[in-house]
Amino acid sequence: MDNFSGFPSLNFLLTFESVARHLSFTNAAKELCVTQAAVSHQIKALEDYLGSKLFLREKRRIFLSEEGQQLLPSVVSGLQGIADSIDRLRTDETEDTLVVGVGSSFSANWLVHRLGPFYQKFPDINLHLKISNNNPDFNTEKMDMAVVWGKGEWQGLVHEQLMVVEFTPVCSPDLLQKDHPLNTPEDLIHYPLLDDFFSESWKEWLELAGLPDRKYKRRALINDSNVFIQSALDGHGIGICAVEIVQEYLDTGRLVRPFELSITGGGFYFLVYPENALQKPLVCLFKDWLLEEVRKSESIESFRAADKQIL
Repeated sequence: MDNFSGFPSLNFLLTFESVARHLSFTNAAKELCVTQAAVSHQIKALEDYLGSKLFLREKRRIFLSEEGQQLLPSVVSGLQGIADSIDRLRTDETEDTLVVGVGSSFSANWLVHRLGPFYQKFPDINLHLKISNNNPDFNTEKMDMAVVWGKGEWQGLVHEQLMVVEFTPVCSPDLLQKDHPLNTPEDLIHYPLLDDFFSESWKEWLELAGLPDRKYKRRALINDSNVFIQSALDGHGIGICAVEIVQEYLDTGRLVRPFELSITGGGFYFLVYPENALQKPLVCLFKDWLLEEVRKSESIESFRAADKQIL
């Protein structure tokens, strides 16, 4: 490989190509987002390096000199080669990379626990999880697809219902008091309740339970679902949580479900993506894998429900 240490600055060559294409220092400056003085300085520096004039000036117009005409094809070819190589590298990286937008609670408490087998099955895929609780904006954010909680109201996007979620009261078993057992929803009057800033889950659940408005103990208002779940785990109160999201804690006994009564919460988890996203093989692959994981979890939940009925 040749030693290019004495080579002129790449910026000088980019500036030369732009001026030669526009035959204008002003237009080149606009294209390169620099001042006209900077363009003049870089052309002068390149001419000094080469020992030749690259442009001829006649009144208010400029022309390529003979030396400039000889240099231009090689500069264009070289810059195009660099651009093509960069495009190939970026395309290769993009083809092996999948960017999925996902909410913090879904990712931390459901998705991450299932990714081990995915990585083993597809070791060459670079999966980037973009954590956000906002609606996805595929125009401004670099994402292939997203898992979003909502009602399916995303115009111009494909949205497939991924998971029906039921919400129910859960708490740490350490919170339960022997002198105030939770036998009926009325017994909640003895316990602090955890609430969500943006949800009326408790109101909806209590109405479904047939309880009128009462003054319950409100210990905390929390607007982060992970903090909300952690507060329940730490025994700070009883919170309304998505069963599917906290199922692992229910299975291990770190959380208990005092009542079988549940609500839907007015929304579902959706898989959302632009119409052309399925042209990328990785999107199809991840979509199929995710849907299969949801089916598995639903089958396990159905088995649990049937087992409870038998017992």
